[in-house]
This record gives sequence, structure tokens and C-alpha cells, in this order.
Amino acid sequence: MRIGAGAGFSGDRIEPAVVVAERGAIDFLVFECLAERTMALA
Repeated sequence: MRIGAGAGFSGDRIEPAVVVAERGAIDFLVFECLAERTMALA
């Protein structure tokens, strides 16, 4: 089983994650988001 993981916040680009999702040889993709700052900016 291969797991891809990443982290980010509202100012990050989505393109690198899309590349991993589309081209990575992974079974699962997991992200952690900095919710405190992201929610404050929403």
C-alpha cells in the first residue's frame, strides 16, 4: 500500500497536489490543512 501525504493552507498552490493525485503511484492521498489560519481568512 502506498500513501501520499501533504499539508498546506489557503495560500498554497493546488497544482503539485493534482500532479501527485493524477500521476503518483499511490493508493491513498491524505492532506492536513492549517485550519486555524484558513478558517480565520474565510
